[in-house]
Amino acid sequence: MTLKDIYSQFIEVFNKMNLMQKVSIIAASAAVVISAIILVVWANKPVYKTLYYNLNQQDAASVIEKLKEKQIPYRLKDDGRTIEVPQNTVYETRIELAKEGVPKGGGAGFELFDKTSFGMTEFVQNVNYQRALQGELARTIASLNEVKEARVHLTIPKERLFISEESEAKAAVILNLTGSIDRGQVKAIASLVAGAVKGLKIENVQIVDTQGRLLSDFLSEDNIGVILSQTQLEYTKKRESYIKNKVASLLERVLGPNNAVVQVSLEMDFNREEITKEEFDPNPVLRSQQTTEISSTNTKNVPQGVPGVQSNLAEPNIAANSGNSEYSKTDETQNFEVGKTITKQVKTPGEIKRLTVAVVVNDKIVMEEENGKKVQKYVPRSADEVERIKNLVANAVGFDENRGDKIEVSNVSFDTSASVTESSVLKRQVYIDYGLKAAKYLSAILVFLLFYLLVFKRVMKKLGEVKETRYGTLAAVGGAGGGKGEMVDLLAGEDIKFPKTLEELEKEIESELDESVPMDVDSVKAKVMLKKIEESANEDPEMIANLIKAWIKEGGS
Repeated sequence: MTLKDIYSQFIEVFNKMNLMQKVSIIAASAAVVISAIILVVWANKPVYKTLYYNLNQQDAASVIEKLKEKQIPYRLKDDGRTIEVPQNTVYETRIELAKEGVPKGGGAGFELFDKTSFGMTEFVQNVNYQRALQGELARTIASLNEVKEARVHLTIPKERLFISEESEAKAAVILNLTGSIDRGQVKAIASLVAGAVKGLKIENVQIVDTQGRLLSDFLSEDNIGVILSQTQLEYTKKRESYIKNKVASLLERVLGPNNAVVQVSLEMDFNREEITKEEFDPNPVLRSQQTTEISSTNTKNVPQGVPGVQSNLAEPNIAANSGNSEYSKTDETQNFEVGKTITKQVKTPGEIKRLTVAVVVNDKIVMEEENGKKVQKYVPRSADEVERIKNLVANAVGFDENRGDKIEVSNVSFDTSASVTESSVLKRQVYIDYGLKAAKYLSAILVFLLFYLLVFKRVMKKLGEVKETRYGTLAAVGGAGGGKGEMVDLLAGEDIKFPKTLEELEKEIESELDESVPMDVDSVKAKVMLKKIEESANEDPEMIANLIKAWIKEGGS
């Protein structure tokens, strides 16, 4: 069977259908064609991947300009801050743009001096230097994880002849943050800017975020008291949270989850003290001892030596007598030292002056059997259990009675109505989600079944109808071996009949004739027979052709 035969047979079957069937087939065919077109377009559509994201307007404009020059398709997202290109060109495009210095990120940097002009004045050079320094600082600050975008404005004073006439350098930094930023990071940014600009002090750097909040107020000495108070409060909260989490973790292991509530309050001492203590030992200590002994012996003088008075003078302390004399002297010196002990004690700020812990414990859950079923009930805890819990908490927090610490543990029945309601709502939501998901699949299956029953099955039924003849079976459109103009092997049989035999046609003609009217019956029969054959030929020409073939075969035999 040729394609032309199939087409003609389909047209014939289609013309026999009613309006609803024709509309259904046309709608189904249109849906299939549109789906195929969408599938082909989607399959051939290029997959885009991010080339750059979080770009400022200047960088985005420069990147788009380069992409247009290279005729590379692109797509913008996130209000033009994200640029996407086809997936197979991402890395190559990124390398080519980086080679050309695009995007610059945070404004122009020292590449401003790559192209110099001999006619550039000193003022223009200073302005370009300031612009380059601002751009480089903005790029460096924007490289931090918490910073999405940064802009830096510098005020660099001119050098003066006299120091008294010089003014201080100042800087302003605007940050577009991705999240929160702490004081340590703010101080690091201020130090970075101050270290890059000559003569810039860290307190002269003002840092502001895009929400208009001043982040560098703690760098000023005027606000140091307020900043210290805030820092002390943050430190106290951190210590309280640390102790609370430690106790809660312990009780969760012992009592189970959601069966204990812990609150911790700390009274901190942030005073810094330095104590120097000097003590003397009442028992002196011998540090050194010195003993000196002098002895001399004098004998009778005998004249000798050089004549004269000087050489014959006697010792000044020797008597003038002629007898012998002796002299001796002993001196003893003892030095004592008083024992002294010097103790220097430095008390660092941030010590705990007083600790207060409050713990609320839920009732104990027990399983009791009622009417053959196990029922969950809440039973108050005994005083012994509460005391053991109190001892555990005291050991966990480092309880010190001399410091005035206090721990209170109470057994109270928790209100679980909210959790039960929330659990039921969540369970209902889960069922709703499952129902919606099942409805989607059921609706798809229902549409498929309706299409099969109302359209596809009817079309196949029409295409598979079989025409019965006297000498054989003639298949309709789509049948096996029943093509138009094709010779069919017709076997005579008593059980095989034409749709209408010649006798049946004659009977129909006679029934349609009014016998009361006088006329030539044979001529009328011939005219009616011709009309019937013409209608049958118009209705099913293939059947008439096969019928003629059967007559020819019957006459030949």
